[in-house]
Amino acid sequence: MSLSLMLENIKVSIPFGFVITSDAFENGGLLPAASSELDDLLTKLDPGYTYAVRSSAINEDGENASFAGQYETLTNVKVADIKTAVSSVVSSANNSRVKEYTESFNEEDQGIAVVIQRFVDPTFAGVVFTADVITGKDDRMVGNYVHGEGEKLVSGSENADVFYIGSMKYSYEGPSEFKKYAKKLGSYCTKIRKFYGMPMDIEWAVSEGKVYILQARPITTLRRLNPKTYEVNGTLSGHKLLTRTNVGEIFMKPVTPMTFSVLEKINDMLGLPDWLENICGQPYMNISVLCSIQVALGRSEEAAFDTIKDLVGNVPDGLKVPVSPFDKKVFLKKMKELFFPKNRSKLKKKEKLQMVEDLHSISDAMINEIKNIRSNAELFRYWNDMMQPRLNDGLASIMAASGTALVPLFSMRKKIAKIAGDDMANRLCGGCVGTLASMKPLLLIEDVIDGKITREEYVKTCGHRCTNEMELSEPRPYEDPTFPDSLIEEHKQSGVNLHKMQEQQQKEFEKALREFKSSYPSKSKWIDKQIAAFTHANDFREDIRSKGVKIFCVFREYILRAGELNGLGNDIFLLYYQEMFDLLNGDNSCLENIETRKSVFEKYQEYPAFPSLILGRFDPEEWLKDPDRRNDFYSSEKTSEGSVSSDVKGFPGAAGTVTGNVRVITDFEDIGLVQKGEVLVTVATNVGWTIVFPKVSAIVTDIGAPLSHAAIVAREFGIPAVVGCGNATTVLKTGDKVVVDGANGTVKLVEITPGN
Repeated sequence: MSLSLMLENIKVSIPFGFVITSDAFENGGLLPAASSELDDLLTKLDPGYTYAVRSSAINEDGENASFAGQYETLTNVKVADIKTAVSSVVSSANNSRVKEYTESFNEEDQGIAVVIQRFVDPTFAGVVFTADVITGKDDRMVGNYVHGEGEKLVSGSENADVFYIGSMKYSYEGPSEFKKYAKKLGSYCTKIRKFYGMPMDIEWAVSEGKVYILQARPITTLRRLNPKTYEVNGTLSGHKLLTRTNVGEIFMKPVTPMTFSVLEKINDMLGLPDWLENICGQPYMNISVLCSIQVALGRSEEAAFDTIKDLVGNVPDGLKVPVSPFDKKVFLKKMKELFFPKNRSKLKKKEKLQMVEDLHSISDAMINEIKNIRSNAELFRYWNDMMQPRLNDGLASIMAASGTALVPLFSMRKKIAKIAGDDMANRLCGGCVGTLASMKPLLLIEDVIDGKITREEYVKTCGHRCTNEMELSEPRPYEDPTFPDSLIEEHKQSGVNLHKMQEQQQKEFEKALREFKSSYPSKSKWIDKQIAAFTHANDFREDIRSKGVKIFCVFREYILRAGELNGLGNDIFLLYYQEMFDLLNGDNSCLENIETRKSVFEKYQEYPAFPSLILGRFDPEEWLKDPDRRNDFYSSEKTSEGSVSSDVKGFPGAAGTVTGNVRVITDFEDIGLVQKGEVLVTVATNVGWTIVFPKVSAIVTDIGAPLSHAAIVAREFGIPAVVGCGNATTVLKTGDKVVVDGANGTVKLVEITPGN
């Protein structure tokens, strides 16, 4: 229960006491052995003190429902009357108030425990909410108190005084009589919030000048996740800014519970709570937590946002990123564990670099081993003895190989632009990186057609890449024995020569490079080094991403095997990964949640893509009802939204100017509708969408940045692109004629199709 956890883990003042656990009761009364044990305990209590006797239902302090005030609470009870008080509290579980509350939250009676605590005669008593119960804002805590016992606050028999305590930096606003206790109470509440990692409802009392904590429970109105049902909405657990930029091109559909649980593990490993956030299965990046950690480490809020604004996309003018209290000690500890794990890889540096090179073949070998496993016990041993050690070595190897390799991705364009302007920077950033891993699924098809590589070699190289490749339940192309026959046939009919397109872009790059060196001869060697570093960074990032996807394939095969061994098939993806391991060890209690989660997940799949940028609480159902809803930005603070702009502007993705007719595609399944020469307008693209690039004259996306998939691949093929527009799929309609200017990041609507 909550009090025992706090006593064991954090330093706060809690009155002495003990608990009678739920298994001590049967049919509303104490079992004989428990009754005898209580009698013995009562003889040892000091009769000079009185006690508070109250309930602690098994589900009383959970995230779904708090049950606060629903059961009986007796205070100032003498030792001789404790046993009678225990009976009164237990019998209160049958009152109509508790039953109605239980039914309203669809909760089952899971039993009741009873807490017996030394009674502190309060001067003041009340509650503190560590976040606003309506908006989730947590820059300050709000409290209420009454004089004397807190029951007067619960019952409403006495008006309460209100006070506020700053969460980011200590401050107090409220009655002067309580000011001298506020700092200590605020300190305790901060510790409790940090320990539980969620907004808390905290009961407290001040007695004889000392602050005591009486109870703490999650604020049920700020519940982020119901783990039983997989009902998840990260906007309910706090006031934050979320973005789909970058994340949206990786996860284009709602993620299953299994994939969600892996993303949660990543959050935990990084010490960044809810960094990868989730709204009804749709992943988002939590910009607020990225700013909050920087503020906790000493940066100003403005400087913190400036360092990560390229991750956000287009932000409305005047928007302020919400920042919350952040426990930097936990973050730094997690970073230390990540870089210096207890079970450190024993590989030497040279071996780590070699492992990065061999990750693809290592993954293939593990997949074959997994397919031959015949029992739950053997599968679980394989995880502990083989997979986990190899994954640890793989992570250590990738980190060792990374170093500062990716820095040029973010710095070269700015460096060149500072010397020669944005146009030259854009020209030099395209056509120089060669054949990236994300381009191979398309380019190597031509090599298969030309007989340069075999069909089997193509499958081995590209068979793990697909549109929804980071979703563990998504089938991989290599699992289809007919792959890649349809791709080969489609490419033959297109008449496009991608290698020639790439060669032409290479010539354009070489021309730009000659012009740069002619204009800035003293920078000749410098630009060669910059280009080499930029090329390596692009190649390394795409190669690591490809190998990361391959590792996900290994985990997918492991999960599929668990599903097969337990007769679940694809329903295994409706479990969380830890539940899967429990199942392998004989605990099948998780199976009772599958049907409910399946129903919830099916509903998630019916939702359209939510707005690219979300600030504050977001209710999908209310958003869908709004005929003027926006796909680019949503704010619970209505005054900050403004009207939908008819302008489409984003980041320069790939240079070039094209006039063409729009084809809006929001679901990859409709990709066959794209006609040659059309301007593709979509939410985002990833490696799975590469097959359509040769058809289109330009690409425009809602989500993206200069380093997104659409921008990188478009530059290498010489296809104009504007990315991260936010509102492109809202403003533009199929058939509209537009002028796409990739160099300036603009899309001009020149002719609207009748009926649009």
